[in-house]
Amino acid sequence: MKKLSMIAALLMVFAVTTVATAGPGNRFFDRNGNMDPAVISALELTNEQTEKIRALYESAKKVIIPVKAQLATKRAEMKLLWTQTTLDAEKIKATQKEIQALRMQIRDTQTDTRIAFRNLLTPEQTSKVLASGFGRDGRSKKGGYGKGKRGGYGKGQGCGNWGSQCSGCPRNVR
Repeated sequence: MKKLSMIAALLMVFAVTTVATAGPGNRFFDRNGNMDPAVISALELTNEQTEKIRALYESAKKVIIPVKAQLATKRAEMKLLWTQTTLDAEKIKATQKEIQALRMQIRDTQTDTRIAFRNLLTPEQTSKVLASGFGRDGRSKKGGYGKGKRGGYGKGQGCGNWGSQCSGCPRNVR
């Protein structure tokens, strides 16, 4: 039992540190919070708009990072609860509700940030953003994730043939 508790504690520490370093990533900012110069020029953002967008990103990051850390801790607690020899249904359900509340808090913050971002843009800039697919959470119009930068498919998508008979797969392109 001590060994199991030790493993669970290590998992929680690892999960919290991993999640705490991850910010609310998107296509406009890198992990350091620097806005992509290509986005600034494509949308023709003013310096004032750029600064306001950067401030929105930073404020969302300050809210989301601690919540993600709490979420990682709750997930580790949930794993620990499921590994017990006698299950405590009430604790499992309570932890599940806490996880759902934390996820909802993250989604609400992301939604508020996206709304504030869109309100900063001119109608022309909004049209460019919508044409780029920003409003679809990175998904293509068909609902999948589509091809990546190197021609491969992300998020489990793909042609299904990774053997030498598939010339279109990234591994077989020479």
